[in-house]
Amino acid sequence: MSSVMPLPQNQSNTERKLLLYAPDNRHMARLGAVLSGHVELRWVDSRDVSPRELLDTAPPSAVVLLDYCGGNASYSTDIARQLSHLASLPVLIGIGTTGPEQATHLLAAMRAGVRDFIDVDNTSAQMLEVFDHACATQAPARTSAAAPPEPQPTGRLIVLLGVRAGVGTSTLTTHLGVTLAEQNPPALDNGQPQGWLLLLDLGQPSADAALYLGTESHFSYEEALRNVERMDPTFAASAFAHHPSGLALLGTTSGTLLKKHEPTALLDRLRSVFPLTLCDTGGLPIQLMPTSLLKNASEIWLVTDQAIGSLVSLDQTMRELEQRGVRDARLQLVVNRYDPNGGLADTQIAQRFNLPLLATLPDRSRVLRSCAGLGRLLTDAAPRDPYLKALLPLLQRIDRRRAGPAAPTSTSPLARLASLLGK
Repeated sequence: MSSVMPLPQNQSNTERKLLLYAPDNRHMARLGAVLSGHVELRWVDSRDVSPRELLDTAPPSAVVLLDYCGGNASYSTDIARQLSHLASLPVLIGIGTTGPEQATHLLAAMRAGVRDFIDVDNTSAQMLEVFDHACATQAPARTSAAAPPEPQPTGRLIVLLGVRAGVGTSTLTTHLGVTLAEQNPPALDNGQPQGWLLLLDLGQPSADAALYLGTESHFSYEEALRNVERMDPTFAASAFAHHPSGLALLGTTSGTLLKKHEPTALLDRLRSVFPLTLCDTGGLPIQLMPTSLLKNASEIWLVTDQAIGSLVSLDQTMRELEQRGVRDARLQLVVNRYDPNGGLADTQIAQRFNLPLLATLPDRSRVLRSCAGLGRLLTDAAPRDPYLKALLPLLQRIDRRRAGPAAPTSTSPLARLASLLGK
C-alpha cells in the first residue's frame, strides 16, 4: 500500500524523490504540507513491501525516510540494517524529534546506515538542507569502515501451532522444552552457562508458559522487538527468564503487537543466539499469526485432537496456511489427548489431511491438570508417565535434525530420556 503527493504541474521531473518507508502514513500530511512544490513524496507500507522489493521498485537516487518517532525507532533501525546488507543502498534519513528518546536510538541508527535526521517540526528549508547534505556525502559514507557483520541466523525454529484453543499446545511445548533442557544441560563458556534452547511463548492467553513453568518474566516479546540491536548471548542470558532446567523463556504481555509488526529481524537475532527455538502459539488465532514467523519456521507442528470442532479448525488452518504460501513439507501432525475408542484414528486423521503423523499423545488430561494445580510438571511429578514416553518421536526428530554451533554435542537427549524412562 502506498500514497503519493505528486509534483505540481510546473515542477520538473528532476525534483528529489522521497519514499516514506514505514508501517503507517501518519507523517504524510505534515511532510506533504512542508515540502509541497519541492519534492515528490510517496509512502510505502513496510508491512507489505520487503526491503528487497523496495529497492527493486525505488526510483534512481530516491531518498528513503524511516520513522523514528514513538515506538517505531527500533523497528526502523531493523529496516535500515536490512537495507544496508543489500546492493544499491539508498540514502536513509530518519524522521524524529528533539526529545531525549531520540538520542537513545541515534547511535544504533547511524551504525545501521541512517545518514542524518530531520525533525518533524523543521521548516522546508531545513529539511531540504539535510537531504542535500546527505546525498552529497553518500559516496564517502558508503566507503567508510564497515560495520561488524551481523550474526547469522543458523538456529532452528519449530512452531507448535494449535489448531484451536484448548488442544494442549502450551502444555506440550513446556513439557517438551523442559525435557530437552534437562537432558541437555547448557554448555559452559568461561564458567558461565550458555543456553541453547528458547521457548518463545506467543500463545493466548498470554504468559501461560510462564505459569506452567513457575517462572516470572520481567522482559517481554514486545520489549525484545524494541531492543533487537542489543540481542546477543549475554543480553539473552541476563534479560530473559530462565527455568531451573536451563530453558530460556520469552513471552508476550498482550497480543496487540503480533498483527502490527512482522518480527523478521527479531527472529533472525533469536536464531543467531539459540540453536533451537520452540514457539508456542496455542490459542492464538492463525489470522493474528505473523507471516514471517511461519515463513522462518524450520518445521510447523500442527497440534489437534479427535474432537469434531478441532478437525474443522484443522481444515480451516490448512486453508489459511495454503493462502499464505506455507502449506509445504514442513508441516507435521501431532494428535493430542488420543483415545483409541474416541473417534477417528490418528492415522485416519493424518490421511484425511495428507499430513505426516509425527506423534500421538495419550489422553492424560486428569493427571496433567492435577500436576498443574500443584505447580508441577510431569517431568518432576511422574517422569515415567505415558505422556512423557509418547514424546519420544518428537525428541528423536529434534535430536536428529538439531543444529547450531552452541548446541551441546555430548550424549543425545533421546538416549538419556530413554534411560530415564526405563526403555
